[in-house]
Amino acid sequence: MKNTAILRAALLGGAALAIVSPALAQGVGQRTDPVIVVTASATGTPTSPSVEEARQRLERIPGGVGLVEDNVFAEDFAQSIGDVLIFTPGVFADTSAQRESRISIRGSGLNSGFERRGLTVLRDGVPISRASGATEFQEIDPLTIRYLEVFKGANGLQFGAASLGGAVNIVSPTGRTARSNFAGRIEGGSFNTLRGNVSAAGVSGSTDYYIGLTGLRDDGFREHSDVRSLYGHGNIGFRLSDAVETRFYVTALSDNFELNGSLRLADALANPRAAGRPVTVGPFRPGGPVTVLDPGPVADDWDRNLDVLRLSNLTAITLGSSTLEIGGWYTRRKLDHAITRFAGIIDQKEDEFGVSLRALGEFTLLGDTVSRWTLGGSYAKANNRARRHRNRNGERAGLTNESDQDSTNLTAFGQLDLGLTQRLTAVLGGQYVKVVRDVDAILAEVSGRGEYEQFSPRFGLLYALSDTAQLYANINRSFEPASLADLTSGGSRPFAPLTEQRATTYEIGSRGQADFVAWDISLYRSEVENEFLDFGVPGTNGFVSFTDNADRTIHQGIELGLDVYVARARLAARGQAFTLRAAYTFNDFRFDDDVTYGDNRLAGVPRYLFVSEARFEQKDSWYVSANLRWVFDGPWADFANTERAPGYELVGLTAGVDVLPGVRLFGSVENLFDTVFISNVATNANQSLERAAIYTPGVGRAIYGGITAQF
Repeated sequence: MKNTAILRAALLGGAALAIVSPALAQGVGQRTDPVIVVTASATGTPTSPSVEEARQRLERIPGGVGLVEDNVFAEDFAQSIGDVLIFTPGVFADTSAQRESRISIRGSGLNSGFERRGLTVLRDGVPISRASGATEFQEIDPLTIRYLEVFKGANGLQFGAASLGGAVNIVSPTGRTARSNFAGRIEGGSFNTLRGNVSAAGVSGSTDYYIGLTGLRDDGFREHSDVRSLYGHGNIGFRLSDAVETRFYVTALSDNFELNGSLRLADALANPRAAGRPVTVGPFRPGGPVTVLDPGPVADDWDRNLDVLRLSNLTAITLGSSTLEIGGWYTRRKLDHAITRFAGIIDQKEDEFGVSLRALGEFTLLGDTVSRWTLGGSYAKANNRARRHRNRNGERAGLTNESDQDSTNLTAFGQLDLGLTQRLTAVLGGQYVKVVRDVDAILAEVSGRGEYEQFSPRFGLLYALSDTAQLYANINRSFEPASLADLTSGGSRPFAPLTEQRATTYEIGSRGQADFVAWDISLYRSEVENEFLDFGVPGTNGFVSFTDNADRTIHQGIELGLDVYVARARLAARGQAFTLRAAYTFNDFRFDDDVTYGDNRLAGVPRYLFVSEARFEQKDSWYVSANLRWVFDGPWADFANTERAPGYELVGLTAGVDVLPGVRLFGSVENLFDTVFISNVATNANQSLERAAIYTPGVGRAIYGGITAQF
C-alpha cells in the first residue's frame, strides 16, 4: 500500500512538471519535435492538403486553432473523436456512453442531452454536422483520420462556422497522403475488447485511392454496455488536368451499443460498474406497494443503433492564384434508439443532401505584402421521418408519435486577410445564416416551425513577432439556432420554440516556437445571450430532460499549451528525445445577474483542467510515456449550485517497440490506479430538490495491447 502511494505521487509529480500539451492533441503553435518524428508526408493535393500546408494555413488565423495528427493518437485506444480531442487546450471531452462523446469547446453545448450541438464538424471541408443542427460523433472513426484542424469559436469562419464552439475539420488519408500503401492493426484488452483495422492506399497515374475498414467489439466497463461496430471509409481522386482535381468519398457504418443509464452520485461512486437502477416510488408504508415507473436500462434493453451511408464529392479548380472548391453530399441515417418508457423507442430515418462552394485567392495591394480572400456558402436540406414507440421490455409495443421533421440551412460567408505590412495583417469577415426547422405532426405530435437568421461580423489582427512567433487578437459575433433535438427534447416532448443563441467574443493570444520550447495560449471572453441549457424535471415516468434559453451568461477562460524538449541537442545526437507536454484550461462560465440563479456557475464542465505527458523515445526503436489528466474540482451538476461531482486524477502509461521495420508492438494502461470518477453529468435545475440519477461513472483501470504493421 505504501509503495503504491509512493509510485502514484511520483507519477503525478513528474507529470505535473511536464507543463505542456499531451500527445493526444496540440495547439497549432506546438510542433512535433522534428528530431524524432518526421511529419512531412507526401505532398498534398488541392482536395487534400498535406499536414504542413494545413499548418501554414492555420497560422494565418488570428485566433485559437489546433492541429492534431494521426500519429499522436494512433497507439492509444481512441474510440471516438472525443478521445482524440480530449487533451486539446480549451476542449472538454467526456464519455456519456460507449462510443458516445460530449465535446464542449469554450463551453459550447454545455450538456446537450440528446444529440450534440455547439460545434460544426466537417470531413475534408464538407459538413457532416446534420442540417437539423446536431452532430453524430459516432460517424467518425479515429483510425481513418490523417489529421484534424480545430477552429475554436468564430475562428472557423473560413468554413462558414460561427457557433460558440467553432468547427473541427477532419482530413482523410488519400492515396497520395497516407503513411503507407498497406496497414494492418489488431488490438485487444480489458472488458473483452477486440478491434481490428485494415487500410490500403495507392496511386496509378492521375488516380489515387484510399480505403479503411474498422471492426470493434467491447463488452464495456459497466453492466449493459456492449459495443458492436463496423465502420468503412474510402475515397478516390482523379486529376482531370493540371488545374482540376475531383475526389469522391464514401462512409458506411453500423454502430450499435447498449446504454446503461445514469446513477445518483453516491451510487456512482460506490458501484461504478452498475447499470442505472429502476425508477420506483414507495413503499408508502411498511409492506406497502412499490410503484415501478421505469424498469431501467437492463430490463428495457436501452440501446442506440445507428446506420449511416454517406456519399460526398469535392472538386477543386485552380484559376491562376485562385482556387474554387465545389462540394456536394448525400447522407442516409437510420436510428433505432431504445431508452426510458417515457421517451420510448425512437425510430428515425433521415435523408439529407447539400452543396457547398468556396473560393480562395491572394493578391498584392500594399507594396509586396500578400493579402488573401475567401468567399463561400452552403445549402443543406434534410427530411426526417420520426416515430416513437412504447418500450416494453425492449420491444416495440405500439406507435405513440409520428411526425415529419424538415430542416434547411443557408450559409454565406466571406473573409479578407489584408496584409498591412510584412508583419501585420488585418482580418475582416462575416457570415450570414438562415435556418428553418419544421415539425409536421402526423400522430399525437405538436406541429411547429422555427426560423432563425443573423449576420455575424468578425475583425482580427495578426502580428508576426518573428518567423516562428505570433501575436493575435479578434472580436466577433457568433450565432447558433436551436437544433430539432432541442426543439422536441429528442422526441420526448412537444415542439417548444426556442430563441437563437448569440454571443460577442473578445480574444487575444500568442503562439510560436523558440529553441527548446513551443507554446500556444489564448485568453477569451464571450458575452452570451439566450444560451441553450439542458434542464431536468421529474416526470410521470422518470426524469425528463429539456432545453431552455438562459438570459445572459458569461464564458471566459485561458487555454494554454506548452511543449518543452529536454536536452534537445544532446539527445538528438543519439537519436533520442525527451518531451514534456501539458495543457491547462481555465473555464469561468457563469450566469450574469440571472433572476433565478444570480451569478451562479454554469453546470456541466469543470472550472480547471490540466493534462500532461512525459515521453522518452529512441528513433525507430522504442518509446515510453506517462500521462496525467487532472480535474481539480468536478463540474456542478445543477444551476442552483447545490451538488457537484468530485475532482479526480487519472494516470496512464503507454509504450511501444519496433520489432521489425514497419512493425510495432504497443500497449497502454489507462486509469492506472483504478480511480473512481464521474465522466459525465446531465445537468438540471436544482439537484437538492430533484436528487436525480444524472451521473455517469468513468471507466476503471483498463489495459490494452496490439500490433500494427505498415508497408
